[in-house]
Amino acid sequence: MKKYRYINIAFISLLLILTLSFNAAAQNNFFKNEDEHNNLRFGNEYIVIVVNQNKNSQGRFAVETTGGAPARENDDNKPLIYGRPNPWTSYTSLWINDQKYVFGGSTERRAGKNARYGEVIQEPTVEGNRIVTKTRFNNIVVEQILTIVKSSTTGLADSAQIQYRVINEGEESEKVGLRIMLDTMLGENDGAPFRLGEATISQDKLYYDKQLDDFWQAFDSVSNPQVTSQGSFIGADVSTPDRVYFSDWGSLADGVWDFDFNPGQEFIRKGEYEIDSAIAMYWVPEIIEPGDSKTYITKYGLGGITIVPGILSLGVTSPAEVTLDNNNQSFPVVAYLENTSEINARNVSLKIELPNNFKADEVSRNLGDMEPGDISQTTWNISVDNINNLPEKMTYRVIVGADNTDSNEVERRVRFLGPPELNASITLMEDVQSVDGRLEPNPFRIQAEINNSGETSLYGVEAELILPPGLVTASQEKSKKHLGMLRDGENININWAIEALRVDGTLPFALKVTGINNYQKTIVEEISLPELKPLILLKETMGQQDKDYYAVDILAANISEVENLSFELNYNSNNLLLTHISRGDFFVRDNNLLPFNRPDKSEPGKVIFDQEFPFNKANGVIATLHFKLKNENPGSISINNLEAVTGTGEQFQIEQRNIIEEEN
Repeated sequence: MKKYRYINIAFISLLLILTLSFNAAAQNNFFKNEDEHNNLRFGNEYIVIVVNQNKNSQGRFAVETTGGAPARENDDNKPLIYGRPNPWTSYTSLWINDQKYVFGGSTERRAGKNARYGEVIQEPTVEGNRIVTKTRFNNIVVEQILTIVKSSTTGLADSAQIQYRVINEGEESEKVGLRIMLDTMLGENDGAPFRLGEATISQDKLYYDKQLDDFWQAFDSVSNPQVTSQGSFIGADVSTPDRVYFSDWGSLADGVWDFDFNPGQEFIRKGEYEIDSAIAMYWVPEIIEPGDSKTYITKYGLGGITIVPGILSLGVTSPAEVTLDNNNQSFPVVAYLENTSEINARNVSLKIELPNNFKADEVSRNLGDMEPGDISQTTWNISVDNINNLPEKMTYRVIVGADNTDSNEVERRVRFLGPPELNASITLMEDVQSVDGRLEPNPFRIQAEINNSGETSLYGVEAELILPPGLVTASQEKSKKHLGMLRDGENININWAIEALRVDGTLPFALKVTGINNYQKTIVEEISLPELKPLILLKETMGQQDKDYYAVDILAANISEVENLSFELNYNSNNLLLTHISRGDFFVRDNNLLPFNRPDKSEPGKVIFDQEFPFNKANGVIATLHFKLKNENPGSISINNLEAVTGTGEQFQIEQRNIIEEEN
């Protein structure tokens, strides 16, 4: 157990965690405005996200409290990320094919001054309940999406969700990584230590993903706390970074990707003499294929600690809401303990009391003696014996005692929520019919209705339509679509334009839905398209210029199985004079002419066709007959004695239609 000594430390009595029902209706009362410094502000009664709209450092953001924690009176209008009068000290970097860039507009100030920049293609814009900014780096488009969500430990909408979506709009794969650097500032304190698990971090330190706890916290002042901030590393609504650096702001500001990192060195701002702490989260470069995207999400805002004062002041924090499943089977409880007296507390011990079905390693911890002003942190990972027998909520108790002081205890409640549960239905949006052996309309539109019937939201959602053979997405349509967040209880409709090549009947459509942290579910539905029967039909060609001439197409549809086709075409030779016969597109491929048996037209009023079809083509024009009109009425034209044979020598039934007669 590590111990840390501070001077005149005293926790004040404060309850930072409230019941989930407290002011629940107010959590969606968002506001947006612009301040006198041309910052775009989006917030609620707890916090506000502030985004720089100026050309210098455009898109950079800060986070501040508005009303702060409901039970605290002295945390109103306090900075959580430095950003006055305009945000510029925190910025996000990208590693793209071994080149390093900074998101948003360029700056003349220290943080990223000499870096490479892309082109801002969308200035900060409020879209619904989020602020969106977009930057292009050649074929890579990056969206910065900022919104307000619940803190894991308060259960209130008092945290900023920081999301980046990286889209490859090129035709080649790209290798992309991301760094988010936050210049934390709590009230008047620009160098507050970070608290992660059982560590208080006040010097340069590196953590890899396997070493991270669910969240970290920081206090602006331990002896008289005004603001408690919290960032999240692990959870259903964040993407766990591959590396996290705690360091001084100056070093991180100067290094766009790599920076001057000195393990064990205090957070003294590089080149200056003031303490200035910051954090940088890294996601290592990964390949993004053409048309694909990658989403990164982190969260930063207010943190909830239940604090009870005493000679041994005790503060306890844990998630207010927890989802336990096969991927996440425990949650943390963190206890902060302080000796506020002027005497040594002897043989100090902590223990956690859990209800049935819950367990923790070393429920009792012996901390030894604590001198006046000593601070200690303890973490338990709470797991469950039977995940299928979870209650709706549970209450645990942490108790501290010593040989020569009064004991103290804190109770805290955890609510258990089920994971996202997605369902979908796929339907035709229009009446698709078989017309002349073809589907109309084609392309046609389908709609997928996705419903999250679970108890938690899914983030970074993308829906990909997987089509059976013979169906393709229409021109300029994308099979994969980005949905963002799918809230619990929410329905979302998504449309695709689909083109049928040579299929009909009942077809399976698969919808693959993915989210952050490797969430994936595939839903299979069926849609019925009208039957496309083999068909031969006659149709007058359009666009004839000479009224004395007349032309007729012999069209075929859905005859890909036919290898040989023979028939007679009969016409009235008293009304029509056959001038010539031209091959149809059945016998043209890639601008090359294919073998075409010239029909026998030796007998007036009759044309005999006997054609080989070895090229597996289903639809097209077999031939066009050109006539000169002898009379105003062309008379009857028909196909007779039709015989079709497949490659295996079997007879193939084909329907015959004469659209000329139907239209006349």
